[in-house]
Amino acid sequence: MAWGGIIITKMAKIKNLYTHLFSLSLAACLLSGCVYLTHLNEALFLKDLGDNQNAMQAQLDKEEKLFNKLKTDIDQRRLKKQIKKTRIFSLYGQPALCRSVEGQADIKETCIYRKPGGLLTPIILLNLDTQDRLFSWEIQPSDK
Repeated sequence: MAWGGIIITKMAKIKNLYTHLFSLSLAACLLSGCVYLTHLNEALFLKDLGDNQNAMQAQLDKEEKLFNKLKTDIDQRRLKKQIKKTRIFSLYGQPALCRSVEGQADIKETCIYRKPGGLLTPIILLNLDTQDRLFSWEIQPSDK
């Protein structure tokens, strides 16, 4: 009987040890969630920052594609004079800037398209007449 009592006592201690290990593991899992929750705002901020950077890069890629399309259409003489301003904007996107022109009878406005990527990039100037139609264009290389 002595051996039976020792075995039962050992089994009770082992069972008690497993119960403690399980409780400790459960507490560690639950408390680690609290640690993550304290940094949730920072994690969400970083996720939003990454999403914003992806969106900005996608926008830059789109603008570069439209600029390249405009330049190719000019180079291959597909961009025709007298095309309306609204049609230009729908084909090539919004320009970086449109400004009024003074002192030239035929040209009312110049719209500037810039290749994204910095200050030393090519520029395309589209000159519009008084009826908001394309009058002329000029490509200024990046070395000017």
